[in-house]
Amino acid sequence: DRTEAGAAAELPELLYRMGWDDASLDLHGLGPGTYVTAPPSDRAGLGPVRWLRSPALDSATKPPQARLLLGTLAYVAHRSRA
Repeated sequence: DRTEAGAAAELPELLYRMGWDDASLDLHGLGPGTYVTAPPSDRAGLGPVRWLRSPALDSATKPPQARLLLGTLAYVAHRSRA
């Protein structure tokens, strides 16, 4: 999901305040000029990707604050490394 502008720079501090060690999570914020693979794609043969929630024009102009998503993302990143 896309979040508000500037969230990538705030990621380490936000994770620290929430009690997560960003280095152990392998969780990275992407800033301006970066991209992620979006459906339909097979990630160069690594397997298909799919939308968890399809993008919508009405929500594209008002992305959520990163802190509202970060707890869930940190938890999932932590569980996937275990």
